Amino acid sequence: MPVAGRVVPLSYAIVGTQADRDMYRYKDPMPEAQRLRNPSYQRLLLLLLGFSRTHAPCLDNVAATPVTGVTTVPSLRGRTGIHPLATLAAVLPDRWARLKLEAAPDIPEAQRREARPEHFIVPDPAAVAGRHIVVLEDTWVQGGHAQSAAAALLLGRAADVTIVVIARRIRTDFQRSLVEVSLQRILTDREYSVDVCPVTGDGCHSPLAPRPTP
Repeated sequence: MPVAGRVVPLSYAIVGTQADRDMYRYKDPMPEAQRLRNPSYQRLLLLLLGFSRTHAPCLDNVAATPVTGVTTVPSLRGRTGIHPLATLAAVLPDRWARLKLEAAPDIPEAQRREARPEHFIVPDPAAVAGRHIVVLEDTWVQGGHAQSAAAALLLGRAADVTIVVIARRIRTDFQRSLVEVSLQRILTDREYSVDVCPVTGDGCHSPLAPRPTP
């Protein structure tokens, strides 16, 4: 199965922390006017805006072709209306064309977290062909949704796909994974900083990036 060229997490959400709760509460059912005032939604909006203004250009520096399109991962649970993730995506660069990806109908619950490109439909393959596309996902748990979406786009002849994840979820009870345990230990006492580029893992050379003080 085709896979995305890179995965860029903007933050890490340890289970039970405020960051983890935000990933669920921002999309709770509520009137849109209330959502705009929701603290969880506002925090994620600022996080994504910081990436868009400061680090999004770095994606072009590490890829063979510049990013020219963006899409969001649709819900596989049959959610109706505009997903709040699509609303958050409005702050991403204007030069990225907004592309549509649709969820396939009637996917069994047991298969939803598996990496299967048939879970998503590219309604207009001509619109994605030859493009470097960013797939925006809110939470990375096992990665099945985002990887399925990326694979569907690559099979639709996208030239490159980068998955941008607002939060990589860290389970404190998942002792089978050394990665989970190590990340928990590393991240417990660390706070998010816009000075750290999520693309390079260090500083970056974006014109809008903050420069170190001499």
